[in-house]
Amino acid sequence: RFRGGFTFNTQYQYGKSIDDVSTYGGGRTTVVQDNLNLRAERGLSSFDVRHTFSTSVVLTSPYGRGTRRAAQGIHGTLLRDWSLTTSLTANSGTPLTALVLGNRSDAGGSGVVGSARADSTGAAVDSGSGYFNTAAFAIPAANRYGDAARNTIPGPNLFVVNASLNRTIPMLGERRALEVRVEADNLFNIVSISNIGTTLNGADYGLATGAAQMRRLSLELRFRF
Repeated sequence: RFRGGFTFNTQYQYGKSIDDVSTYGGGRTTVVQDNLNLRAERGLSSFDVRHTFSTSVVLTSPYGRGTRRAAQGIHGTLLRDWSLTTSLTANSGTPLTALVLGNRSDAGGSGVVGSARADSTGAAVDSGSGYFNTAAFAIPAANRYGDAARNTIPGPNLFVVNASLNRTIPMLGERRALEVRVEADNLFNIVSISNIGTTLNGADYGLATGAAQMRRLSLELRFRF
């Protein structure tokens, strides 16, 4: 409840999703690695997110109309009618699949470019100092499908804090007011990697290939009448 100029909302979700195909239709083509072995497609869903945490906080100034403290003097002039809103989002990443470039197994149909998977070496995927253990996968021999399962590479986590500070200043009566708003996306400018190269014979294997939005500040002035 909103009380004393303060309210917050916090949510946590634990989830797990398993399937043999995560997207189908909608103009997107989905091809299995081996159309004679559909069981090999079973794995974590491409949209699987194990942990999701979010919280938002709203804090309003103790000075202003409708508050217990009179909006008078220097405190009333400088501190009244301010509102601060912050939000924090943190979640584990979606899983990725170790792939190999080219069509090494079946030129006739299944195993097309983009669906051929790597071999699993048996090493732990989440060990090492990189985003994942690149030694956990190897290129399969010619004319053989890779035995690594779908979505066995943990994707990068996300952590972002946003904030906004705004104030409404009455001007020339109750109907007119100047609204001041300052917003910050990714307030602490934390780098959140959004994608990793997982194609073994690709130039970006094991490297970051994308990142979420960097810090962005904006100032908005609006006159309401």
